[in-house]
Amino acid sequence: MIVSAGRIVAVSCASLLLAACGASEEYQVRLAEVERTIPICTSDAECDAKWSAARDWVVANANFSLRSDNETRIDTLNADSTRSGTAIQVDRVEGQNGEYQIIVDVECFAAYGCPSELDMRLDFNRTINAVQ
Repeated sequence: MIVSAGRIVAVSCASLLLAACGASEEYQVRLAEVERTIPICTSDAECDAKWSAARDWVVANANFSLRSDNETRIDTLNADSTRSGTAIQVDRVEGQNGEYQIIVDVECFAAYGCPSELDMRLDFNRTINAVQ
């Protein structure tokens, strides 16, 4: 059986496209989980406890020191010319009916990569949601 070079290229391209779609679908599923599990608090005591846990998580997981730490934002310094790593920002955003969302953003400032930003966001959400 003779297979043309064009057919090999076409099959290879189709395989790559399918693989890219699979990765994209997995990413979308994980991103949806991050969005679905955003921590929420409703009382002062619950918000204080979750905010304290958020601060502890940031300090334990960021590669940079805190730049700001107040009742609505926890933020680390970003990369400079001498350091690289993971920077983290957490915001407490007022929602409906007195609820607050505690939303994390993770950024990688490293030439050789960082831990998965989605994995870190999921870990943050799970950690903060476990606080009672």
